[in-house]
Amino acid sequence: MALTKYDSYYSKISEQLNTIMTDNEYKTQSLAFAHWYLSKYQKLDDQQISEALIDGADDVGIDAIVIDESAEALTIFQFKFPAKKETILREIVQGDILKTWNGFETLIDNDIKYEGTNTRFAEFKNQLEDTLITQFKIVFVSYNKGVVANRSTIERLVDRFRRDSGSNVDIVYHDVYAIANIYERLNRKNNIRISLKYKQMPSSYNVEARGINSFVGFVSAVDLVDAISPYIATIFDENIRLYEYGSKVNEGINRTATSSDQADMFYFYNNGVVFICDKGANSPASNEIVLEGASVVNGCQTLNVLYNAKQKGKLKSEVCLPVRIIEILDYSERMKITEFLNSQTQIKASYFVSNHPIIRDLQDKLLEKGYFLERQINEYQFKKDKGIEVGDKDVIQLESTIQYFVGYWDNRNASNAKREKNSLFDKVKIEDLLSTINEDKVIEALTVYRRISEVLTYYRKMRRNNTKTEFSAFIGVTQEWLIDKNDSFRFMNTGDIILLNCVSNLRRQYNKIGVNGVPLDELIVEAVFLIRDLANKDDETNMATLTKSAAFFERVQRSIISLEERYVINRE
Repeated sequence: MALTKYDSYYSKISEQLNTIMTDNEYKTQSLAFAHWYLSKYQKLDDQQISEALIDGADDVGIDAIVIDESAEALTIFQFKFPAKKETILREIVQGDILKTWNGFETLIDNDIKYEGTNTRFAEFKNQLEDTLITQFKIVFVSYNKGVVANRSTIERLVDRFRRDSGSNVDIVYHDVYAIANIYERLNRKNNIRISLKYKQMPSSYNVEARGINSFVGFVSAVDLVDAISPYIATIFDENIRLYEYGSKVNEGINRTATSSDQADMFYFYNNGVVFICDKGANSPASNEIVLEGASVVNGCQTLNVLYNAKQKGKLKSEVCLPVRIIEILDYSERMKITEFLNSQTQIKASYFVSNHPIIRDLQDKLLEKGYFLERQINEYQFKKDKGIEVGDKDVIQLESTIQYFVGYWDNRNASNAKREKNSLFDKVKIEDLLSTINEDKVIEALTVYRRISEVLTYYRKMRRNNTKTEFSAFIGVTQEWLIDKNDSFRFMNTGDIILLNCVSNLRRQYNKIGVNGVPLDELIVEAVFLIRDLANKDDETNMATLTKSAAFFERVQRSIISLEERYVINRE
């Protein structure tokens, strides 16, 4: 049988997974696949990924957990990457599906005791006891056909959960076709091209001087879903937050779209969908328009609801909705359109400050020093693809840049940088934070964070393989001592920002008392032991909770401010 593109992509992705396995001491390709997906699709950084992964035995069918406290949302993931490409066309077996569902119930139900040995899972379960969660999501990610025959089984479990708890749990399936689509986008192989059938789509408002054209009309929901289905994982502008599972608004959209007596009113109830594209070619004779380089910038919720309804065979053929198409190449204007169209929609928190004059100036200043501050996701690559000269720069993301800057320089808000990163972009708070930012402070915070991140990787490698000696060598202890004291360093699983803040305070306090020029690595070692000592004396035993606690941040800060000489490390 001839090789398909899915076979070819399997080999290419496998090569990347082998590198990830080596770099992170992962024991399986499926764990490396989880890392790959969380990085490439969910846009988590290495530290966020390490905190999310449920590594080791007794994971009860759950490979990763993400808690978004600001959105009151819990997402769990199961990952499957086949050992050989010949099994790509198989499905996830029912036993694995049920194991993940049982793990989900164990995680959230206080009446179900977890009796396994997985420390990270136990910490997540403990954390959820004090966390308000109103949105639940389970994501099955597999480089095979995923869940097909057993979807009815999952739907029955979801219905039972809804009856018993009064809450909804949404299910996402990313199978081999979705993963291939993601891979193509990453490698610039899928400049998304869709052919959309319409009822009406006349040319509308055009601005020739700016090179902007537009079309406004309406389409059948069935035709719209058919057009975008192959790209459902990648059609949405990456700066817009993903589908808001379980929201009341989406439940209302679904009721209308699947209703026997309301479906024909959908057009009047819904705001519709807005596409941005590089080029739109209209064919009035066939009632069809072809969009090159298409992405959805408004209507994410509507489109996902319609897609899910059609997947379940419940989308009514009478459903029509408004569609606006904007043909534009200018990157800055595209950004503004996305921002303004989503002023009341969930969008990445950093989006609304991306055009702030201080951020624009910061981008220019950092560019002079060899850094490209991406005010929006993929801005650097977009400009390169369009032939805009940007040079070879160290690319940094705005959201992470603000997080590291605050964690390093702002004691008052440092715990928020860990606990609730989105809160940093509150319209009032961000003005205060930006008033003190400059390129030198950003570079210092970034440099320290990156070194701390390397040290955390040493630690996690040792946790997975106790023959790895990078961490023991770094902190100046024997490997035998470290293995014996391993649990006393558990705070490091989630300790990136508390370490960052601790190093900053140590550096400032040492300068204040005349202890100047302490090398960064020595500061990090002292921060590790200082936090270790305080964490192990704290009443809070859940390190994930402790390392985002405002009270613990303050305790660390006070202990440093009281130093009158260099901190003495306790290696006992």
